[in-house]
Amino acid sequence: MHLTGRIRLTAALLALILCVSLRIPFGCPGAMAGPGPDPTPVPAPRADSPSCVVMDAVSGKVLFEKDAHVKRNPASVTKVMTLVLALEDVAAGKVKLTDEAVCSENAWEMGGTEVWAEPGESMTLDQWVRAVAVASANDAAVVLAEFIGGAEEAFVARMNQRAKELGMNDTTFKNPHGLDAEGHQTTTMDLALLSRHAVTVPHLLDYTKIYQQEFRGGENLLTNFNKLVYLYPGADGLKTGMTEKSGYCISATAKKDSSRFVVVIMGAKNPDDRMNDAWRLLDWSFANFRSLPILSAGEVVAEARVLKGRTDLVSLFPQDAFAVTLNKGQKGEVRRQITLGKVVAPVQRGAVLGIMLIEVDGQKVAEVPLVAREAVDRAGFLDYAARYFRAFSVGR
Repeated sequence: MHLTGRIRLTAALLALILCVSLRIPFGCPGAMAGPGPDPTPVPAPRADSPSCVVMDAVSGKVLFEKDAHVKRNPASVTKVMTLVLALEDVAAGKVKLTDEAVCSENAWEMGGTEVWAEPGESMTLDQWVRAVAVASANDAAVVLAEFIGGAEEAFVARMNQRAKELGMNDTTFKNPHGLDAEGHQTTTMDLALLSRHAVTVPHLLDYTKIYQQEFRGGENLLTNFNKLVYLYPGADGLKTGMTEKSGYCISATAKKDSSRFVVVIMGAKNPDDRMNDAWRLLDWSFANFRSLPILSAGEVVAEARVLKGRTDLVSLFPQDAFAVTLNKGQKGEVRRQITLGKVVAPVQRGAVLGIMLIEVDGQKVAEVPLVAREAVDRAGFLDYAARYFRAFSVGR
C-alpha cells in the first residue's frame, strides 16, 4: 500500500473511533437550538399601538419590534410575573396548590378589578391563582404575594430579582398587581422575555387559557379579559392590562404545531386596537415563520470516554435548549458535529468538555457547549483491582 493510502486509511479509522467513543452515528447528523439563521426579511405588518414586540417563544428570535425599549406602565400584565413566581414555587415543592391562603385587610383594600375577597376569607392556592390568571383580580394577586413571599414587599423584591435573572434590565416592579405606582415600569421587550419564560412554567398556561369558569362553588363566574383565548386558534395566554397611565396592554401567545409566538403590546388607545394588533401580528407570524426546535435542555447528546476515572464514560448535554426560526419556505435541514478534547478524571459535573457545531440548511448557526452530566472521580488502587478481577473472570 502506498504511503498516501495508509495516511487516508489511518485518518478514516481515527474518525470512526471518535464517533464510536462518543456513541453517535458516524458523520454526526442531528438537530439542535439557538438564535439560528436570520430569516429572509418579511414586510412588517401594520401595528397601530405605540409599543410592540413579536418574538418566537421557542427560539427567542425577535421578529418585529416598534419602540420596544420605551418604558411604560404594564398594568395587569404585571401579574404574569406574579403567576410565574407562584407556580415556580409550586413546581419546586415549596407550596402546594391545595394549601389554604387567607385574604388580609391589605388585599381587601386593593380596589380595581377584584373578586371581592373579604378579610379572613380562605381558599386554596389553586383558587387564588385562577382569580389572578382568569379574572385579573388585584386582591387575589396580593393574597398570592403575601402567601408566597410572607409579605407583599418581600414578594415584590423577588419579582425584581427574577426580572434581573431573566434579563429584564429595563424593568422595575413596585407591586404584584399592576395598579399605577411611581416607578412601576417595564418595556415590551422585557415583557416578551418574561412571557417567553412564562410559557415554560408548569401549569401556568393551564390557567391563562381558561376563558370562563365558576368560582366559589358556583357563586361567581370568572371571565377572562383576553378574548383571544376564546377566539384565536391556539391561543392560551397570557394577560391583558389597562390603567389610566398604561393604556391598553396585552401579552398574547398562541401555539400551532411546533411553533409558538408571543406578541406584546403596550399603550394601545382602546381595546379594539389592542385586539386587532395582537390578532394581526399573530396571523403574520404564523403565515411567514415557523419554529424549529433542535435541542432540549439537559438532553444527552453523546458520551465521552474518561481516562483514569472510576467510570469509563461521562454523558454530555447542552445546558440550554436550542431552536431556530425559519421562513415557511426554508427546508430546515440540520447537521451537527461534536468536537472534544481528551477527558481525564477527575471531571466536575457541569464542566465544559466539548462543543457541538450546528448547521441549518448548510449555514453555521451556533456552537453549543456540551457539559458533563455527572461527576467522575479519579480511579484508585481498589478500582483498578476490581477491573482486573472482572476482566480476569470474563477471560476465564
